[in-house]
Amino acid sequence: MANRDRDSRNPVDRRTFLTIAGASGVTALAGCSEDGSSDATATDTATDTPTATDTPTETPTPTETETPTATETEVDVDTAAPTERGDGPLARPPEPTGEDVPRPTGEPGNLRVLDWAGFESAVSYSFDDSQPSHVRHYSALEETGVNMTFYLSKNVTAGSTTEDWKQVAADGHEIGNHTVSHPHNDLTNPSFGDPLDSMDAELSQCSEYITNKLGQDGIWTMASPFGESGWTEAAKANGLFLNRGVGGGAVAPRGGADPYDLPCYMASEGETADTFNRLVDDARSGGEWLTFLFHSITPTDQEWYAPVDVGEITSNVEHAKSYDDVWIDTVANVGAYWRGKQIFESATAEESEDRTVWEWEVPETFPEGQHLRVTVDGGFLEQGGETLDWHTKGYYEVALDEGSLTLYH
Repeated sequence: MANRDRDSRNPVDRRTFLTIAGASGVTALAGCSEDGSSDATATDTATDTPTATDTPTETPTPTETETPTATETEVDVDTAAPTERGDGPLARPPEPTGEDVPRPTGEPGNLRVLDWAGFESAVSYSFDDSQPSHVRHYSALEETGVNMTFYLSKNVTAGSTTEDWKQVAADGHEIGNHTVSHPHNDLTNPSFGDPLDSMDAELSQCSEYITNKLGQDGIWTMASPFGESGWTEAAKANGLFLNRGVGGGAVAPRGGADPYDLPCYMASEGETADTFNRLVDDARSGGEWLTFLFHSITPTDQEWYAPVDVGEITSNVEHAKSYDDVWIDTVANVGAYWRGKQIFESATAEESEDRTVWEWEVPETFPEGQHLRVTVDGGFLEQGGETLDWHTKGYYEVALDEGSLTLYH
């Protein structure tokens, strides 16, 4: 897709889009209030408290196996580290930079989960409505070398094709669920075509399109139309573990942000990299996860909502990349680490004379194959009968799917 000539297309003009989207199609797109005004605000730490179902707790059962002999090895970052850019929306995060760290040999205990996979902060870039300007400027976004999240509404066909979005998915970006018709949460006034008869149908049919037609292995996150609440139960029923809203803010590693109403910074018309760079700097200083939301990308003759010049976006990406300690990845990947940390830290440790055992339960909606990076003062860790390797950049990797972790003293 990055090699195609975008100018060779016959773009759909604004009048055609209005026919497709209906009278509310432009002024009522996600992130725009009913009176057409933007509600984007400066970054603030979210404080909503997640429900107990989001971070399930299980009382651990002591492990009664014999204490094994430590045979762990150190994993050399030069031979074991993933590439700078992962190979998919849920790829392993890159290794943090910095000096090598020797395996801890002090008093066993004091296990800690590293924030943001060992980075100071995290940034995600998201784009709503599967707009033709996203396709028009995809090459420039792809050339930044970072994985991004595109929230797709199934009924949008103006200025793009299934093959276009298949290429986006094949390149490793996340295609998220933005419903079929982009309706309000009472299923009225959709932006794209006729609404379906339920929230569940709006989500399930969009997910089916993404997996069956675009070839993505799964759907993990959604963005609710107009940033409205009320989609939580439908999201869970469709296996979605996060919903990105439109409210201003960033996510603190130990904050109480609602995973089904994640905050973001919604870019307003004409904003520049200076603003975006400051937000990245603030998130980095605060150790937070910042998600950007963009709508129309200029230059384009398909200006649907809140247009921002592509050069301002890519300039900001390069600014974020200039920090070696900022993790840039999809909403699904950073969100899975954040939620996984909550899941693990909700477990109660069961201690005995020679070991400490943690047990937890992973929610059904949580993506498989996720890991956390942890460190201890001393001792050694085991999962599934295998001693965990120490990564030379300062952590052990814990598989969440195992549901149990043992620290031997």
